[in-house]
This record gives sequence, structure tokens and C-alpha cells, in this order.
Amino acid sequence: MHPGLIAAGAVIGFLIGMTGMGGGSLTTPFLILVLHVRPVLAVGTDLIYASITKLVGTATHLRQRTVDLRIGGLVIAGAVPATLLGVFTVSHMGGGADGFVKKMLGGTLILVAISVLVRLFIKTPQRMHTQRPWLTVVLGGVVGFLVGVTSVGSGTLMMAVLLLAYRILPAEKLVGTDVFYGFVISAVAGVAHLTQGHIEWPLVGSLLTGSIPGVWLGSKVSARTPEKVLRPALAGVLLLSGLRMI
Repeated sequence: MHPGLIAAGAVIGFLIGMTGMGGGSLTTPFLILVLHVRPVLAVGTDLIYASITKLVGTATHLRQRTVDLRIGGLVIAGAVPATLLGVFTVSHMGGGADGFVKKMLGGTLILVAISVLVRLFIKTPQRMHTQRPWLTVVLGGVVGFLVGVTSVGSGTLMMAVLLLAYRILPAEKLVGTDVFYGFVISAVAGVAHLTQGHIEWPLVGSLLTGSIPGVWLGSKVSARTPEKVLRPALAGVLLLSGLRMI
């Protein structure tokens, strides 16, 4: 294992624990822009890493009954086939796959950055919205395709869509449901990329070694974090990363 990668995993895990932002938004750009890993391999590696990380969180939330299985099921129903379609698309693009993934990742990072800023600065009225299950399935499909191609979106982007547009989840179940369907989508996409040989296992091991204690420490100090300073800063980093990839 490489000490530098373990340290990077610790920093990424710390930021995830402190802000709740999805790991793919941070890990995949790091692998591509800093370590110069091929985009397709970076996506597959991050998905395996993310699914292992989210497995523990999913088990915890299920035990605590903080998962809305109905809403999570609707998201998964749309996301799983779309995720597989995304992996299939990348796998059959030949030499153009890396360029396609990089541009899609750039656009998705920009969307995530915007969603972070919107959630932070724009407060939606506290009112009930009409629940449209079919639309939740469709939105799950859109995000699922993005996850299959870029590894980004199952956390921050999907949560923003559900929270801001529909408010179909009670606050106490929002995070648990997000972790649950994020794990399922990441695992499905990760296994699909695994069958295509898109995983760098040494990177997975090093990142996990650092990120597990990093997430724990970040979660411990999250209550003392100046959210209105940190989240815009991270959104700015994501925006710049996305612009560099397009």
C-alpha cells in the first residue's frame, strides 16, 4: 500500500464525514486529476471503494430503521437498469470511452456543485408536495446512468433532487435512505465495472485504509464545522474540477 494514497484516502474520508458529500464527487476527480488514473479505471475503482464504505452505513441505518424502503425501492427500480446501461455504454465505446467518461464526469461535478450551493443558500418552503412514484423512478434512472458512467451522483445529487423538488422523505430518514440506495447503486455499478476489468485493486485497498478512520474522525468534528464556509469551498473545488474535465 502506498502511504500517499492512504493519506489521501484519510483526507477524503474526513471531508465525507464532515460534510456528508458523496465520496465519488471527491475520489474520482482526485484519481484522474492528481494521480492521472485512466477515467474508466478511476470510475470503476471508486465504485468498488464506495460500495464497501457504504455497506457499513447501510447496515447501521437498517438496524436503526432510518431507511424508507418504499422510496429507496423506487429510486433503485429506476437506477439499477440505468446504471447497467451506463456501464454497458462505456464498455462498448472502445478508445473513446475515457474521453466520454471525463466529459460526463465534468458535467456531473458541475451539477453536484450547483446542488450543494442551492441546498445551502436557498431554503424551500416547508410544505407537502404531491408524491409521484413514477417520477421518482425516472429521476432514479437519470442519476443511475450518471453513476454507471461517472461514479458520481448517488449521494449528493439524488438527495438534492428528492429534498428540494419533492420532500417525499421525512428528515430523520433522508440520510439513511440516501446511504441505502447509494450502496445498492454503487455495488451494482461496481460489479458491472469489475466484470469489464475496470478496477485497480491496490488503489481500493489504500483508499479504504485511510478513509475508514478519516470518516470516523470527520463525523466526530462535523458538529463544530462552519458549514457555510466549508461547503461553498468544496463546491468551488468541484466546480473547478468539472470545468477542467469538460
